[in-house]
Amino acid sequence: MGVFMVLNFQTYRRILWVFACIGMAGCLGRGGDATQNTKIVEGSTPSYLQNLDLLIEESPDNPQLYYQRGRYHLEQNNLLSALADAQKALVLDSLKADYWLLLADVWFKMQKFSDTRSILEKVLQNDPDNIPARLNYAEFQLYLQDYPKVFENVNRVLEKAPYTARAYFIKGMAYLEMKDSALAQSSFETVVDLDPEHFHAHMQLGLLYGARLNPLCESYYRQAMRLNPSKPESYYGLGYYYQNTGQIDKAIDMYKVLLHHVPGNPAALFNLGYLYMLEKKEYKIAIEYFSEAIRYDNKYTEAFYNRGYAFELLGNTTAAAQDYRNALALDPDFRLAKAGLKRLGLAN
Repeated sequence: MGVFMVLNFQTYRRILWVFACIGMAGCLGRGGDATQNTKIVEGSTPSYLQNLDLLIEESPDNPQLYYQRGRYHLEQNNLLSALADAQKALVLDSLKADYWLLLADVWFKMQKFSDTRSILEKVLQNDPDNIPARLNYAEFQLYLQDYPKVFENVNRVLEKAPYTARAYFIKGMAYLEMKDSALAQSSFETVVDLDPEHFHAHMQLGLLYGARLNPLCESYYRQAMRLNPSKPESYYGLGYYYQNTGQIDKAIDMYKVLLHHVPGNPAALFNLGYLYMLEKKEYKIAIEYFSEAIRYDNKYTEAFYNRGYAFELLGNTTAAAQDYRNALALDPDFRLAKAGLKRLGLAN
């Protein structure tokens, strides 16, 4: 029809990259013996932080506790607190590579890339065979899109430790960015052979098979759901596969499962609106879903446009025109919104 907007696969892959960025913004890598000589089990809950605070009060000179608390703060995106703890751990023990790698993670997330590079290179200069540091450096080069250096560092790891799943995952992401889907798929399949619990490898395989409308994607997406039920991308990926293969009721059900786990997800709400509008012809329900998407993302240009189109299909030209204008306020060059106003006989 050419008059509506649907979230396409390339847009979805960009969303997934934000979801699943392989560790660098959250983090480059944990190192080898992060929990050695601690009294509590590593976690990501407020009670875990409270326990760490108490242990640090009892043992203020234990650098490992600051490291663990810094890692927690990094995962919670409390960057200044993570930085303070990383620096404190290094004051107490400047020879521990894990503490330097934590500081590199913090600098990376703060977008201080020259500091990130200098720390990683310093660690590798002192210990060229440090596998976590070597893989962190490969991921850093992946971010910079320096693929020869990515492969150089990954292959150096695989020479020493040929069954390192993380190394194959980094290779897979590099091949993916280089648009070599066959080698990317091969790398990700090696990852799941070595580590069947690797969520992101299952997701990438789901994406690769789903892009070819291959039903094998379903098993990978469902394994990803099992591994991490709280992450939305597996539900979205499978729902989008069903949508693209004409399994509309299954797609709707999957998007609703996603919303059960992650209420207010704008992409799922948008696609539900799309399916109810174009496939089910239930325009009022579609409007409700587009409105919910806008409530959670008030700059969702496509949702404003599609809601306007649903109003237009209902004959409510006043509401349709307002939503087309809302879309143009966010994106003055939005061609479909301009065309919508033209259909209504209104000036842009």
